Amino acid sequence: MNRHPNSMKSPLTGRLALVGSLLLAGAGPAWPYEVWLTDQSDTAKDSGGFLHIYDGAQLAANPSAAKPTQTIDFSGELGKFCEDATKKPVRRPHMLFFNAKQDHAIISFLSGHVLFMDAATKKADACLSMGKNVHAAWPTPDQKMAIAANIAEKKFIRIRTDYAGHKFGFDPEQDVLNLTAWEGGERPDTSPICPITESSSRYAFVTLRGGGLLVVDVTVTPMKVVATLDSNQVHPAGCGGIEVGGTMYINSGGGWPVAPLSYDVYALDMTNLPKSVSARLISQRDERFADSHGMAAVGRYIWSADRAGNNMEIIDTLSNLSVGSVNLVTDANGDPAPDLMDTAPDGQYVFVGLRGPAPLTGNDKTVNNAKGTIPGVGVIHVDAGGRVGHYKGQAAITNMKDGKETADTHGIAVRK
Repeated sequence: MNRHPNSMKSPLTGRLALVGSLLLAGAGPAWPYEVWLTDQSDTAKDSGGFLHIYDGAQLAANPSAAKPTQTIDFSGELGKFCEDATKKPVRRPHMLFFNAKQDHAIISFLSGHVLFMDAATKKADACLSMGKNVHAAWPTPDQKMAIAANIAEKKFIRIRTDYAGHKFGFDPEQDVLNLTAWEGGERPDTSPICPITESSSRYAFVTLRGGGLLVVDVTVTPMKVVATLDSNQVHPAGCGGIEVGGTMYINSGGGWPVAPLSYDVYALDMTNLPKSVSARLISQRDERFADSHGMAAVGRYIWSADRAGNNMEIIDTLSNLSVGSVNLVTDANGDPAPDLMDTAPDGQYVFVGLRGPAPLTGNDKTVNNAKGTIPGVGVIHVDAGGRVGHYKGQAAITNMKDGKETADTHGIAVRK
């Protein structure tokens, strides 16, 4: 989800340069990859969920025919591991990321669990409880920590991570920041939504349910809020963020009573940190049935999902102007409800989760911003270095109960 500042060189930069060289030379994908997708629907009584793993090349080649190479039921062995470790069952696998080396998956559950999973063996390495809830757990690029958002208790948590040593944990006294101290006035609700860091792994950008932003230095103990924005500067409930060329891009979105529909994309100027941060609104859809949720970098372009509007906006980061969009509506799926997304390692495809008819999270029933028709994963072919996309179709998932479709796609990540 992030890129390097201009003054730094990251391993991902080299990978993108290699991909660009291979594409110019007419070569195909440089390495095999997988697409991991979570289904939040229950697979046991008030617990569980599914993880579907696809061969990326097969999914890209023929989405409608693609089937998972492996499906894992979280009410099985992994669920037992977590319940033994935390004394409560897992439920609602919500967000999914890989660490920088791609050898671990970090899966956050709305039941309050963060599962660290060996990506090759699909076995659990550790399972921690963040309290009543955890919405997202983002692994920092330096692999030293994962930063987690507990919406229910308004807490921001730093998890210490040693992937090689198989050690994961946090100190409730040193690694938990109660965000209610920054609540009030133009920041009416400081429940954290989707925290991410820039490439140095020093600053976390924490979007807030009621609007506004906190920038936290996660390298010091105790952690320190170094800069803030209010709800006039950043609107509520953003869940999308990525760094490109030294600029951090975030969004605001709908699905909460405070903002049933909302679509805004912001460019954050980080050059004055730790003293201050500023936000510039670069895209909005106030007059449309729109809901911003999910974001990815495709070359120099930002792709931003409009969950309610069923399309993908494309923004050029050189000009910060919208240059087009990809319509995801087809005869086969008239309401795809695109959500989170990730890119193939060769940059030729974007994979996006599509919500189903029974969204379990992020949906305001007065507008049904997150309600779709057929749950699954959509495939978009990328052209012109990310400036253009062509929708190829989707692979559907299902979890039928009493004759009704209950599957609800959410977390998605590509394992390179």
